[in-house]
Amino acid sequence: MTYNMICGADGPAAAWTAAGIKIGWNWINIFQLIIVLLLLAPNIVYALKCRDVNLCENRFMNVVEQIGRYGSMFFMIVCLGERGEFGFFSGLDFLIYRIGAGVLITAYWISWICYFRVLGVSLFAKRGAVAVFVAGQKQVRRGAALKWALAALPCGVFLLCAVTLRYMPLFIFAVIFAVGHIFVTGQNMMKSIHIQDTGEENDVL
Repeated sequence: MTYNMICGADGPAAAWTAAGIKIGWNWINIFQLIIVLLLLAPNIVYALKCRDVNLCENRFMNVVEQIGRYGSMFFMIVCLGERGEFGFFSGLDFLIYRIGAGVLITAYWISWICYFRVLGVSLFAKRGAVAVFVAGQKQVRRGAALKWALAALPCGVFLLCAVTLRYMPLFIFAVIFAVGHIFVTGQNMMKSIHIQDTGEENDVL
């Protein structure tokens, strides 16, 4: 891994870059790959523990959300175009990036931990009765604020990285993801079903 501090005559660091793979230029950002993995980890746990039913019937917005999600993750890691490398153009950009990303990721994980508790999901729980939560029930109302946080925080991470890196492709897909993800989340909030996957047959649905 290479780290470069490029200092200009008009100020401190003019650009800061980090890459794990270098083929003539720094085009893969290992730090942002770690951020993407940190965003994905609790979602993987959720997918393994629960079967989430997407109740948003707007197919266009569902597609917009997925395009924004995968485009954002791709451009978080890979830098394309004339610039050919990830870099910060000022020490302030770098400081905002590090502190802001750290705060947002921490808030995201805390929100997931709280949401798992609301749903009664445990990593180490033994197999038991299937838990079903339908919109209007106490658990879903308690989890409403957490679901909004879980929708907004990853959008904030993508936008923060795009702005501090001044990377337009990431910014475009981050905006697309924010619009689609928040819309789909809002639709699902109206009638949300969460089934804790315990491996047993469910007679409720």
